[in-house]
Amino acid sequence: MMGNSVLSEGVIAAMNDAARAYLPIGELQDTASRVIAEATGAEAGYATPGAFAGITLAVAACIAGEDPARIKSLPHITAPPHTVVMFEQHRGYYDFAARATGAYLRLVDASASDPLEQLSSAIDSDVACVFYDCTGLPYKDQTGVPTLDDVVRVAQLGGVRVVADGSMALPPVKNLRAIIASGADAAVFTSSKAMQGPAASGFVACGKDMVRSMALQHQDVDVLAETTGTWDPQNRYMGLGRSLKVGKEQILGMLVALEEYQLRDHAGDQRAWRATLELIENAVAGIEGVSRRWLVSNEGRAPYLMIGFEGQLAKIRGEEVSDRLMAGIPRIFVAARHDNTLWVGAENLRNDEAEIVASRLREEIKSVTRPNQ
Repeated sequence: MMGNSVLSEGVIAAMNDAARAYLPIGELQDTASRVIAEATGAEAGYATPGAFAGITLAVAACIAGEDPARIKSLPHITAPPHTVVMFEQHRGYYDFAARATGAYLRLVDASASDPLEQLSSAIDSDVACVFYDCTGLPYKDQTGVPTLDDVVRVAQLGGVRVVADGSMALPPVKNLRAIIASGADAAVFTSSKAMQGPAASGFVACGKDMVRSMALQHQDVDVLAETTGTWDPQNRYMGLGRSLKVGKEQILGMLVALEEYQLRDHAGDQRAWRATLELIENAVAGIEGVSRRWLVSNEGRAPYLMIGFEGQLAKIRGEEVSDRLMAGIPRIFVAARHDNTLWVGAENLRNDEAEIVASRLREEIKSVTRPNQ
């Protein structure tokens, strides 16, 4: 997403109000905890400066708990539990969020003959948690990866927590509650994508014990609040999470975005997205050699239109079309994939922007047409 979401008037107003007032962060986090809990079905919640930070704080909570010595030792933890188990298929840019705590990774191959048995064998006294990525298509193919429900069952038998990354799990809105309903100990979300909240904002839905641990590593050590518990102000040091501070503007903006997202007409969103993609598809449908394929999820995820090149247009590079769209005015971002297709999404288009994209896409494809000789 280019620069995160465009904010609603309600989110902007909440952030402006927060910017004009001094607000106790501990009390704001308590309010956030109650709102997050109600939205997700968790016992509690914690506002973070994005999902990456949420993963780091959640994993740190699994490693250190409320033990001051372990909190102080991060990210140089030597005594177990200090290991995070995850599927090799879930590795990517964002597993660094877990490794930033100092955790060791232990990988399990989901393509093995019995991945759940392999997962069970990987869990021992060194393990602090299992990390599970809920990202689905078109961003990640989960074919063959055990379901979150099954992973939770195995982890619970092994006596370890499950931290689930839900940053790319919305839509559908039901996933706000589904991750915690599966039994996962922590569900991490960003509010700067589908929720259209402020940049660098998100939250962790979890139990109160994990919230206390995250707060002890994150807030000023002398903050006293209902959810965060108490701390000895004489033992004044900051934990790993201090670099992951979240501002009052982000907290209030996130809370408004979360509430607005739950009240949205999600079926209407789906209809609007499809209508937008149909308009764009029709604009290129008459160009010989252009293929179109839809990626539509039965789970209610946002649809995508995939545009490819074949026949006399087989030499066209998707990256060239994408670059030309970005170089024009207005600048338009369409992702060029490794298979030389263009992936067009509609979630970020507003008002008459679909017509502009459709016209420019047709124009740029025709401008780079080089028939095979």
